[in-house]
Amino acid sequence: MAKKQKSFADKAAGNASSDSVYVKYVKSVQSKDTGRWRFNEQIVRMNKGENLDSALKRMDETANLIDIDLSEFEQKDKIDNSDKQDKELSSVDTENNIPSDDSANLEEE
Repeated sequence: MAKKQKSFADKAAGNASSDSVYVKYVKSVQSKDTGRWRFNEQIVRMNKGENLDSALKRMDETANLIDIDLSEFEQKDKIDNSDKQDKELSSVDTENNIPSDDSANLEEE
């Protein structure tokens, strides 16, 4: 007897046990330059039972999180870290009883 082979439909139906579904989303946008309609296609992963609107909203929120500019916070952290290092260095000098230049000048007078 010959081995039974799976058809394409059987293979496609075999993935039905997964928790997500992929949908092709086509968005029509009018071009600013020419005024003609353009179609943007995108594959969207949706969870089982989720509607398209909530999946698109979830994707937009994720895209907005990526676009957030965090350089302001990184600069503040660098400044704070350099201040902490300066304080640590000054505390090390006082612990080792190494006089600073100002105190040495006062003792000589």
